[in-house]
Amino acid sequence: MVSIIIYTTKNKLLHKQDKLKFDEDKSDCGEYYWEFSNLPKRFDIEKDRIYFAVQGFIVGYFEPVDNDNYSIFFDSKSWKDIQPIPTKSFQGFKYADKVEGLE
Repeated sequence: MVSIIIYTTKNKLLHKQDKLKFDEDKSDCGEYYWEFSNLPKRFDIEKDRIYFAVQGFIVGYFEPVDNDNYSIFFDSKSWKDIQPIPTKSFQGFKYADKVEGLE
């Protein structure tokens, strides 16, 4: 399977606003989720990561813990910084299999 990259603004990533939302039903474990119009078909919740890109660079990732029909959930404490990797901005998500240094 293949990890995904989401391009967002630094403010949304740092402050967990807009599409990055706190799941109040799971508040004891600090889970957040990202909503999609369609879930990535090649994404495997048990093997892949959710990378985030801001201001032209992929900067880190979260480890997913669950998903439903339109969202992927992840532990807010699982964030890992990576050496920034340049990327062009895009909307939605893209698969990380063709980005050198990720997969």
